[in-house]
Amino acid sequence: MLESLQVVAGILLVFFLPGYTFVNLLFPRRNELDPEYDIVYRLALSMGLSIVIAIIIGFSLNAVSTAEQAYVRPGPLWIAFLSVTAVMFVLGWLRGAYPWMERIHPSLYRPAPPRKVGGVRISPERRKAEAGKLLIEQERLRKDLQTSLERSSTSNPQRKLYYRRRTDRLRERIEQIDRDLESMRSEERD
Repeated sequence: MLESLQVVAGILLVFFLPGYTFVNLLFPRRNELDPEYDIVYRLALSMGLSIVIAIIIGFSLNAVSTAEQAYVRPGPLWIAFLSVTAVMFVLGWLRGAYPWMERIHPSLYRPAPPRKVGGVRISPERRKAEAGKLLIEQERLRKDLQTSLERSSTSNPQRKLYYRRRTDRLRERIEQIDRDLESMRSEERD
């Protein structure tokens, strides 16, 4: 039983974990590689990079080995793989790649670096604040639209014309807000 657990841990440590932590270090935000198949790309890159990291660790340990002391043995290999994986995990955590760490303790949360939109960095907090303002304005405009529709049923022709124009302007602004919110959602997915 213990040997089979060692085999599974060894396979994970050699063929997956170093590459996975390295990919998260390079691309800390979700859907950064691809909006639809991000997990598939992360898994494939993780396996490929893990093999590359394993080769580099093997060559490095062999290079520092001497005739009296060989370092390409299980003990030094475990230490090297665990050290490299831990260092990349910590660096990825500092870049905000692991938001689930907040569940362990709130002080462990690190935000991902802000996205660049048109060469300008927009933080996620700022984007959320702008979206919140737009949603509040949209709700207020919908109430005003409902009021204008109710008041447009008056018999006075000038008032009807006024409220029709007003409802048209309100609908245009609501549609503009819908487009802005949709573009924010699509940027968030990217």
